[in-house]
Amino acid sequence: MAGTRRRPVRGEGAAWAGELRALWTVPVWGVTAAVVLLALALVGRLWISGAPYGVLDPSVSALTSLPSALRAAAWQFATLLGLVLTAVVVATGLGQTLEGGTWSALRLFENRVGVLWARKAGAALVLSLAGQIVTGVLLWLATSALARLWPVRPPAVPPGFGGGAVHTPLPLPVESATWGQAIGAIAAALLVQVLFVSLAGLAAALLRSVIGTLALGVGPLLVTAPLVLLPAAPFLPHRWIADLLNLPSEAQYQLYLWNQAPPDPSPLTGGLALAAVAALAAVAAWAALRGERALRPVD
Repeated sequence: MAGTRRRPVRGEGAAWAGELRALWTVPVWGVTAAVVLLALALVGRLWISGAPYGVLDPSVSALTSLPSALRAAAWQFATLLGLVLTAVVVATGLGQTLEGGTWSALRLFENRVGVLWARKAGAALVLSLAGQIVTGVLLWLATSALARLWPVRPPAVPPGFGGGAVHTPLPLPVESATWGQAIGAIAAALLVQVLFVSLAGLAAALLRSVIGTLALGVGPLLVTAPLVLLPAAPFLPHRWIADLLNLPSEAQYQLYLWNQAPPDPSPLTGGLALAAVAALAAVAAWAALRGERALRPVD
């Protein structure tokens, strides 16, 4: 009596580890370093200019708190910087595999397309989570150093025509995030990353090229960004992302490169919409990846 052959657990773990090693490339780490440095530069620029980006929203002074820095990093990875990084990661991990013909060889050893697709997407999400944590820690260290070397002082108001005394405005309120808010922001950013990975994976499955993955993975969200100023804004992923993250509208374009879409008081709607679109894109990518032309019988 022949038993059912079981797949060794060590082999499955090695396969997942192999996906992470496959992302150890110059383009991925170069773009990751650029994203981290740009996030630090945006914070440094606002800090030196006085640190305000809104009276009601927290200033960059709050980033001296580790939970606030982790939340800020999550917001960075859920907006334009994270979108570009995700497109590069998926283009390297999946687009290059399809373009170079390696996907056909993988299908010969593992015909479960869902498993292969899950490994590619999972490796991208693990890299995103690691990047968020590293960026948050670096933001915390950088702002803590700036707080000692360059303390934030509110700008002075020049005297009036009557030669009155100079009045210094009160400093902006510093609203530090709690650990619960930081963890919630990281979880929300991962959901946004699932959307980014699914869209880029669908682009790779349809176009089967690195350049096509980059163009179609980033282009649609960039092209439709100006539509947030029109009545169609509630139906755009940009608005859903701002709703889910509760992203301060005054901080967008200054600290977070996004679209100044005002967040909705109920982020649940944006989260459900994002999850639905991400699921549809992931299923469509899986269906497109199943149609491997190299494995079809020749007529």
